[in-house]
Amino acid sequence: KCFEDGIETQTLKMIIASITATTSDEVSLNLAENGMSSREAVVVAEFLRSNPTISRLELSNNRFDNAEAAVLACALSSNTNLKSICVGNNKIKATGRLAFLRAIFDVSSLVSCASSNCTCQVHGLEQDISALNGYRSISMNKWEKIFVMLA
Repeated sequence: KCFEDGIETQTLKMIIASITATTSDEVSLNLAENGMSSREAVVVAEFLRSNPTISRLELSNNRFDNAEAAVLACALSSNTNLKSICVGNNKIKATGRLAFLRAIFDVSSLVSCASSNCTCQVHGLEQDISALNGYRSISMNKWEKIFVMLA
């Protein structure tokens, strides 16, 4: 817990830049308990869309609501490296949960399902969805979803 009223945009970008400079494939970034909301969600989403080699992102205990959840979830669609994102104890309700669910398991068509994020588990939401993408294998996660749709 470093910042209580959010993180200045330039400071957050500097933190993110230092993480992306790391060459390890098991990099975690803990931004929990920093009072982050919409301003920071845009910066974090931009970071996630760049598909950095980060495996875990901790965003619990901030001020993210459904709108920020939608911004973050949308960024997951182009990310294939993130294995876990934790968003518990924010102001995310059913609409935000649905945005994350659609990002990792889009049931609108088989094509959409197959192109959903198959690497990231989302933790910390009411009505837990962290069981999705539970396999280490991307193809196993993808096929499990397709089989569910066909059942």
